[in-house]
Amino acid sequence: MLKIPENISLAIDRLTQNGYEAYIVGGCVRDSLLGINPSDFDITTSAKPEEIIRLFEKTIPTGIAHGTVTVMLDNEPIEITTFRTEGRYTDSRHPENVEFVTDLKEDLSRRDFTVNALAFSEKTGLVDLFGGISDLEKKILKAVGDPRERFREDALRILRLFRFSSQLAFSIEENTLNAALELKDGLKNISRERIFLELKKAICGKNPKAILPLINSGALAFLGIEKTPDFYEKTQNPDLRLFSFLKDTKNPIKVLKELKASNRQIDSSRKLLKLSTLEINTKEEIKNALFLTDEASVKSYFEYTDKDTRLLNEILENNEPYLISHLDISGDDLKALGLENREIGMKLEFLRQAVVKNPESNKKETLISLTK
Repeated sequence: MLKIPENISLAIDRLTQNGYEAYIVGGCVRDSLLGINPSDFDITTSAKPEEIIRLFEKTIPTGIAHGTVTVMLDNEPIEITTFRTEGRYTDSRHPENVEFVTDLKEDLSRRDFTVNALAFSEKTGLVDLFGGISDLEKKILKAVGDPRERFREDALRILRLFRFSSQLAFSIEENTLNAALELKDGLKNISRERIFLELKKAICGKNPKAILPLINSGALAFLGIEKTPDFYEKTQNPDLRLFSFLKDTKNPIKVLKELKASNRQIDSSRKLLKLSTLEINTKEEIKNALFLTDEASVKSYFEYTDKDTRLLNEILENNEPYLISHLDISGDDLKALGLENREIGMKLEFLRQAVVKNPESNKKETLISLTK
């Protein structure tokens, strides 16, 4: 029997005690069966949204048009969605309408992959109507029903297919794979933010090479991702994995901007790209790298290139100066010596370079002497 968190169990009990069917469904069931701790639990029920709202004291109509109500139990949000079927898809992403139903099979039949079309309740046990448990055991991803229909409905499922293949280290059933590649142009209708989210999860999975068929098919060429990427699997650092994946594209920063990546993510990749153009072997070169980027970026780049970190560690542990702020002299000190405006900035940079070469010269008297 699967272990269900107390509040999830309480919500299901309230629904079933009032005459409705209710189950945990989808990824939480799949992950529990695989021995993975689910990040969240979704409930599906025969109760309609207005009936869910009537049964619980505090609710939020987060997606009521599509049958989803968020119930608050002990300040914990729980998503409960009514059994439903979906109408025609016109934008490769969203159905024109949904219809609430009372049959769990109809609800499960609209889901993407068999391993995600599993439901469970303590009353009924596992409900597997499409061979999901067998596919879990075989470690294979297969669409529910006709794969072309599933991918025409929602092109994001194409990316989810390769993301799950990477994260779970599952193979992809042949018909499902062929349909995904055949309908890859549907990805152009997906928001860039969602594409980036799925790509990043895939790149950081157990087997990121699982997405190679998608890349090699040219499916992401419209984003500037054309060449077969490099996969850096020695680390769980998502910044390094993403940098490795994009570094051989024509313009990695342009790709990240196209994907609506965060400013932090773009800045991280920009710094790593900068470091990849530098010679970073001597202490002076390492200090220059630290000056041009930052400590975290240099450490990440040393990890990525498997460089010896002894000199870097000496610099950091001994607080050897490489920034203007590390100097034992300030702009006010130079102003007192008669320097002005732009001259002060140029002299501080001159002194910074001097102490990079000779850390022992970072004493106020010596720096004043060098200034004069």
